[in-house]
Amino acid sequence: MLLPLLFLAGFVAPTDTSRWVVSNHGREAGDLVVVRTADSAIVRWVFTDRNRGTRIEMRYRFDRAGALLRAERRPVLADGSAGAPNDAVEVGADSVWFGLTNGAPRSAVKRNPTAYLGARGGTPWEQAALAKFLLAQPGRAAPIVGGGAARAELIADTTLRAGPRRLRARLVMVYRNGAPTPTGTWLDERGALLATDVQWFITVRPDVQRFLPAFRAIELKWRNAAGEAMAKKVVTHVPGALVIKNGDLFDSEHGAMVPNQTVVLRGDRIVAVGPAATTPVPGGAMVIDATGKTVMPGMWEMHTHLMVANQSALGVMQLAQGLTTARDLASDLDVAVSQRDRERAGKLATPRIILGGFMEGPLRWAGPSEVLVSTEAEARAWVARYDSLGYKQIKLYNLVHPDLVPVIADEAHRRGMRLSGHIPRGLTMEAAVALGYDEVQHAAFFFSNFFQDSLYLPQMRAYSQVATAVAPTIDVNSTAMTSLIALLAAHKTVIDGTFNLWIGGGGALVGAGGSANQERADSAYMQLIRRLYAAGVPLVAGTDNASGVTYRRELEMYERAGIPRARILQIATIDAARVMKDDAEYGSIVPGKVADLLVIGGRPAERISDLQKLEVVVRGGRYYKISDLLQAVNARNGIRSNGAREGDDGDGCGAHLDP
Repeated sequence: MLLPLLFLAGFVAPTDTSRWVVSNHGREAGDLVVVRTADSAIVRWVFTDRNRGTRIEMRYRFDRAGALLRAERRPVLADGSAGAPNDAVEVGADSVWFGLTNGAPRSAVKRNPTAYLGARGGTPWEQAALAKFLLAQPGRAAPIVGGGAARAELIADTTLRAGPRRLRARLVMVYRNGAPTPTGTWLDERGALLATDVQWFITVRPDVQRFLPAFRAIELKWRNAAGEAMAKKVVTHVPGALVIKNGDLFDSEHGAMVPNQTVVLRGDRIVAVGPAATTPVPGGAMVIDATGKTVMPGMWEMHTHLMVANQSALGVMQLAQGLTTARDLASDLDVAVSQRDRERAGKLATPRIILGGFMEGPLRWAGPSEVLVSTEAEARAWVARYDSLGYKQIKLYNLVHPDLVPVIADEAHRRGMRLSGHIPRGLTMEAAVALGYDEVQHAAFFFSNFFQDSLYLPQMRAYSQVATAVAPTIDVNSTAMTSLIALLAAHKTVIDGTFNLWIGGGGALVGAGGSANQERADSAYMQLIRRLYAAGVPLVAGTDNASGVTYRRELEMYERAGIPRARILQIATIDAARVMKDDAEYGSIVPGKVADLLVIGGRPAERISDLQKLEVVVRGGRYYKISDLLQAVNARNGIRSNGAREGDDGDGCGAHLDP
């Protein structure tokens, strides 16, 4: 068992306390505090991310040489105390034990003296320790005790200046356990943590916060270059026309299959579509034989969030799911605008990006954004700025004051922009639609909508927590729900349900806790899909993750609910294009439209699961083989994991980011 730490046991021992701030776009959201003695450390990382956040305490014990003897991970409870250990690592003479079963280590591996030994699921303090260790190894690479390996790249070693202040800072990118994108860490000259990389929440030493803009510029320059290098690697050059011959074409405008068609592409446009027997193939064209395969328009991811990793890995994964357009519904402005513009210039291998401008209210629970509005003037100014940057809609979040909703709706609609979002606290779905909402994100609002008091009592809770608690008891056929669905149908209010979030995993996927009866909750959500479709409420398909890997599952939820498969493919293609008023250029395979299309070795119009047989994606005339996309992502870091241990850090490909 871990011996009591001296400073907790009443002894007066030399201690060293260090603190880093967790910054949410310049607002303090929490901190990382490290208390060291000669043979121990307590590392506590606590910050608020909307209604949830990270609440971890790590306890370490070291020998006289500073080598790890034991580490424990504990949750930090609501009252600030540490809970019981939920994970541990303990080091013996020739073995290392991981995990806990009834308080005792549960599995052992042989100790490798050349491998990195640390706690799993760690904090930025642990990330910095790994980066420092790797920099000192031959080739800057090493195995990790318990499975996997890691490799470091030193991206920048620079001295920054702010007035008379000079700071030496090193940016280290660590590729770990097969993750397709690295985690960045800024270290000082001693190898200690300065700051984490560009994220919504950045852990940074307080005295170097002034250097964060410089850190950001250096990192983004590197990540942008990596994204553009990846794009050159995965595209297949087509010198002239590209012809897809003899395929069975899904006509999305009519929801029907047309057999034995040939599609001719030149540049970024579709130039001919017709029967294979009579449609000429231009001389010198690259020809894809699609005999027995389905050719269909590229699909639309209608709920994503752009991260710095999208341009080098996550966007590549989206393409590999058959997604040729992705609608961003909250990201940092510099990241979003840069990626949109460079993709359209052909410099990135990602879907075409449509931007939705995020707006939030200025309370402690505020979402991860610099855009906080509390007055009419601020709200109108931000709508105007988003419009000037080419954003197509505004998305409101949880804490926008209800009085500002009609103001924002008026300004957005005056500029030809859509308005969507969460339902801000204090409003119902009915009120939001009456005040100007064109669309609602997340099906969970259908359930929290009828339990307004529960959002506040007995304590402040998020809609996702309330919906998770009540979903098993909801009568989706009730008079109140029927009235709400009828209102949405009458207003043609679009529902971006992200059903893949709630069905099967429930709110646990978004930090809201699991349902006491997930089967009944799933049944309620499935019945909701049926009722929305039957009533004619417009649906769009989105995942709310950055890689789109649950997109097919979203469509499969519709299939299980009984929506005809051809209609599901329309929802994923032409319907989304019509919602965004892009159907003149996108959403169907018609001469003159942009060349966004898929070749699938199966029949998704008969089985949605056949989408997994995707072979080719064409985005804006750029030709990608799915095998090339997947190989590039899987081989991105040059490390092959031999069974990474449970809890190791990844890149967040499957992480849901919004609720």
